[in-house]
Parts: sequence; structure tokens; C-alpha cells
Amino acid sequence: MNTKSIRFRILFWCSLSLFLATALIFSSFYLVTNKILFQQVDKELITHANNITQIVMNGGNDMRGLVSQRLTSESRDIPGMVVTILDQNESIVASSLSIDTPFVSYRYLFKESQNNSSPIYINQNINNFPMRFVAKAIRSKGIFLGVVLVAHPIDAIQKSLNILLVTLGTVFVLLIIPTILAVHILATKILQPILKISDKMEEISSEHLDKKIINPNSGDEIEKLVVSFNKLLDRLQEAFVRERQFIGDVAHELKTPVATLRSGVELTLSKERTKEEYKKALSETIFDVNRLSGSLKNILDLAWVGTENVGFLKNKFNLSETMNELKEIAIKLATQKHITIRGKVDTNISVKGSKDKITRAILNVIDNAIKYTPEGGLVFISLHKKSKNAIVEIRDNGAGIPKKELPHIFERFYRGSGVSKTLGSGLGLAIAQNIIKAHQGDIKISSIIGKGTSVKIFIKS
Repeated sequence: MNTKSIRFRILFWCSLSLFLATALIFSSFYLVTNKILFQQVDKELITHANNITQIVMNGGNDMRGLVSQRLTSESRDIPGMVVTILDQNESIVASSLSIDTPFVSYRYLFKESQNNSSPIYINQNINNFPMRFVAKAIRSKGIFLGVVLVAHPIDAIQKSLNILLVTLGTVFVLLIIPTILAVHILATKILQPILKISDKMEEISSEHLDKKIINPNSGDEIEKLVVSFNKLLDRLQEAFVRERQFIGDVAHELKTPVATLRSGVELTLSKERTKEEYKKALSETIFDVNRLSGSLKNILDLAWVGTENVGFLKNKFNLSETMNELKEIAIKLATQKHITIRGKVDTNISVKGSKDKITRAILNVIDNAIKYTPEGGLVFISLHKKSKNAIVEIRDNGAGIPKKELPHIFERFYRGSGVSKTLGSGLGLAIAQNIIKAHQGDIKISSIIGKGTSVKIFIKS
């Protein structure tokens, strides 16, 4: 199994967590049970130790007789109980054990009891028989007199604890193995949709970006992954479409002026010409170069509006000042056709965005209005603010646009009927719309045949 795979990591961490949690629970259960059982034994031991201590303190010198008498009465309740009494010199005064019984903890219990006011508990085997001892110091008026040792058999408790330990261990093993298998199956089931998504992703290439991964509608993270991936495919497809469209735009825009420029130069160089003919040819060449330069500028604008631009929205500039400058430019453009430029520009209106790009967009609309307004006509330019939007309106009294052509007016290279005599590439309004959209604004156009056209531009202020 691949140790770096998600399946292995799920299996490992789930199994480890279960192992540690189960081990902690079972260990705690065993220790609590152990403590409860021995607490009960210790309670009985200290009760007997206190009784014997009282008898010793009240009984004078006949220690052995007192111990024998006490053992006779106690053994009826607890068979196998052991009592030993040590004096202040660590000598055995009385004991229920024979002298040759091996017992190595006398000295330890004596020292611990002598230096400790609390009872001391210890487990000790006597002839391989498990016993629980309590050692309690005998003191009278603060004087140390000796130590009393009392022990109970704990073989039943030890057997019970051993059985409990084996049972818990068996249950632990029987629980862990199926759980690991269950976690493995669960991890496989969880990862199955992701594996399907991965297989589907491998089928998708730049030529098949329209394919989408089926949404499982599971309401979980996998659905979120599918939705995010499909959105990524949409963005990639849009990027590829923009790229192909941009290449097509370049070819469309440059093909004619380059061909015209080349043919003109070739014609000029085909034979010797007079000075005046060369001047005329160069003038025509300059005209074609200017046309080519304008086409390149349009292409660069198209490339700009086709990219992700968000930083410019942080900039702010005075649109009122810009509109006054554009009115002056409009007056110069309209002079040749004797078109009157009128309008009202409200002061101190600022908007967020790129000043150069917004200026270009508005100028494209103004240029269109002047192109398609007959001589002696009128173009009205205004700026005002409404709610959170700055509204620029360019209105003319030209021939107007047919209703059926209005939906196509912002398409690239689209030129309406009846405008064949007017120079243009059909990119002006397309560029204007894309620039305004990039600034999170909007541009709307309305027109009436024989009365003129109105274009309104909405920009967030």
C-alpha cells in the first residue's frame, strides 16, 4: 500500500485514534476496578489493625495470648488472615505465622510505619500465596511502641483481575481488527467519488473543456470540489475562447491594412516615378500606417479587457474634468461636419477605475455619434450622478439604428446596414462595452429611426 496515499493516512490515523482511545478506556476501567477492589480490602484491613492496636495498648504484656485470642475470633470471618506485632526494636512480639515462614518485608514495613503516621499498604506473597498487608504504627501519647501488621488473602481478587485483564485484551483485539477493516472499507467508499473525478479529469483536455463532471448533489465537500472544478473549466474555456478570438481579431484587423500597405509600396517601386508621384505614394502609405496604428491600438484594448484587471478599481479620478476635456475634443472632431456639441456636465463627480481606459470608452461612443450624425446635426453630451452611479449620456439626432440591429451593436466587427460609406472597424462600441463592464459598470443604447440614438454609460462613483 502506498503510505503517502490519502486512503493509507485515513486508515492509519483512524486506527491509531481508535487504538489509543480504546486502550485508554480499557486501561482506565481496569485501574478503576483494581482500585475499588483493593479499597474494600484496605478498609477491612485497617479496621482489624485498629482493633488489634487498641487491644495491644490495653492488654499489657500478654501479647501472644491476645493475638491468638483475636485470631480465633477474626478467622471465623476472614480465613487466612495474618497478624504480626513488632515492638519498637523491630522484634516480633507475636505472630500468627511460624518463625521460619519467609517474609522479607518486615524491615521495610517497620521503617515506613515508624516514619509515617498513615498506614502503609503492600502486596506480598507468603509461601507463594498472594496477601495484602497493612502496617500501622502503635503510638501511645506520642511514644512509638511498635508496629502491627495485618494481612488478608487476595488470591480471589488477583484471579478476578487477571480474568478481567485477559477479557479486556481479547475484546480489544476483537474490536480493533474489524474496526481496521471497516475503516479501510469506509476510506475506499469515501475516496471512490474522488477517484471517479480524477478519471474524468484525465479525459478533459483543452479541446474538450465543454465537458463537465456530473454534480453528485451530496451536499458535502466532494460536491464543493466538483462545483469548483466545473467553474475552473468554465474560466479556462472562456480564456481559450478569448485567446482564439484575440488571434482572430488580430488577423482580421491587420490583414487588410498590411495587404494595402504592401501592394501600395510594391506598386510604387514597380517603376521609376516623378517626385510628385512618390510624395503621393508616401502620403497614401502614411494613411495606411495610421490606420494600422489605430488597429493595433484597438487590438491592445481588446487584449486589456480580456484579462483579469482588478487593481485599477482602487484608483479614483475626477470624471467631471475628463468629460469637459472630451467635450473639447468632440468640438474639434465635429468642426469639419459643422456638428453642434452641447451638454451639461455636473461638477465634482469622481469614479473608480482607470482614467485612460474609461476616457477611451467614452471617446469611442462620442466618435461614433459624430460619425453617424449628418452635417449640421447636434450631439448632446452630459454627465450627472444618480444614487451611486455616474451617468454619462451621449445623444445625437442622426438616422438612428434599426430595432433588429440593436442586439448586435456591441458585437466585434459588426457594422450596421447603411454605414458602408463611413470608415470604421466595428470595434469601437465593443471595446467601450468591455471597458465599462470591466469597471463593473453598464452601457445601454436606445435608438429611434429618423430621430437619433442615445447611449448611456453607468459607472460606479
